[in-house]
Amino acid sequence: MSPGEAHVAPYSRRERLRIATIREIKDVARTLLVQEGPENVTIRAIAREMGMTAPAVYRYFSSRDALILQLRVDIFEEMARFMRGVLGQHPEEEPGRRWISGARALRVWAIKHPHEFGLILGPWAPGLGREETKPERHMSWVFGSVFSDLVADLWGVRGFPAPEVEELDPGLARTLTALSEDQDVDMPPGAIAVMLRCWVRLYGVISMEALGHMSFALSEGQHFFEFELRDLCRVLDIAEFYEEVV
Repeated sequence: MSPGEAHVAPYSRRERLRIATIREIKDVARTLLVQEGPENVTIRAIAREMGMTAPAVYRYFSSRDALILQLRVDIFEEMARFMRGVLGQHPEEEPGRRWISGARALRVWAIKHPHEFGLILGPWAPGLGREETKPERHMSWVFGSVFSDLVADLWGVRGFPAPEVEELDPGLARTLTALSEDQDVDMPPGAIAVMLRCWVRLYGVISMEALGHMSFALSEGQHFFEFELRDLCRVLDIAEFYEEVV
């Protein structure tokens, strides 16, 4: 093999060690999140688990918030991959079936990963990497757009019952119009109101179950979730697909 054909490693040994250490720091942080709760995800605790000093960890993450924000990014991406895999089981020309499948998939992921769900979409601990930074707003919108895009596709393919703009409170109509323009949502204000209504109800029932806020009334939440999902299918006029999507 000539010198020009020799394989060149994409990273130096030092950079590979740095990448591996960052990965280990995030893995330890996630383990602490799951086993001990978000308030115990601290630089000092991570350093102790790794046999490092806290200042050594700070060489990789400038602050606890920086670490938590990166952990949130990773979890968002993991959840998005899971959702894309499920949605990919249905053709893009069937947004109704995709919306139902996506709703069920979100619940499955949230129930399986309640601590992670609480960190990225739950109400836990203000200050845990949740500042209103541009990356944070971008992550939230990108994930929310998974469902908004499905509803927009549904609106374009077959439509669904929605109030006329004159039926909305003027202030709400202005807000929804601004949202449509700012985020390039190709639906009238009334349809956007229906979309938000469905998302709030879907997110609410999943969040309350995943974070344990419904245990006072229900030993398990699947049947109530399906009760709500069926009603949301009626709202979106896709009830005929409810029994078809497993």
